Amino acid sequence: MTVAVRNVLLDGKPFSYELQYKKVKNINLRIRSDGSIYVSASKKVPASFVDSFVVSKTQFILSALEKYKNVDDEPKKHFTEEALKAYIRSFCERIYPYYQKQGFPFPVIKFRKMVSRWGSCNPQKHIVTFNINLLYAEMGCVEYVVFHEFTHFLRADHSARFYHELEKICPDWYEKRKKLKSVIIPR
Repeated sequence: MTVAVRNVLLDGKPFSYELQYKKVKNINLRIRSDGSIYVSASKKVPASFVDSFVVSKTQFILSALEKYKNVDDEPKKHFTEEALKAYIRSFCERIYPYYQKQGFPFPVIKFRKMVSRWGSCNPQKHIVTFNINLLYAEMGCVEYVVFHEFTHFLRADHSARFYHELEKICPDWYEKRKKLKSVIIPR
């Protein structure tokens, strides 16, 4: 995988970003908590096109950098790791009867650090994995992630039907997801 540092002007100010070429279908842009800008793209995409893409995201980048600038040095933990695991296991048991009616066995619950997602579900193997960094999220956001992953037992995609099912059991899922997107975790 090739990595290059590229320079662009955003609102008339020079910015550098790290461009990594790898096997991806889309151009992916991330603002890290240290304020660095990271972009991944397919090897087929010219660097000049990626530069234009980054410039087109100026407002997003500047607002994300502003958000990180206004954050305390140490993000707030809402749980200890042990408390998070215990809470999620307990919450899974509490909501399971709704999904059990649909004919699904209780899943294996796992935890690990993930970089780009809060949870994952493998309906075929009956495994749900949660990001240990959920300890930086409020309880309502953690519950939303549990509902979201369990709903994948009913719909394995993210179609309108998936969100219709999610809304039945978690009516305020959209607000919780929005709040979850503002959670900052240390890198």
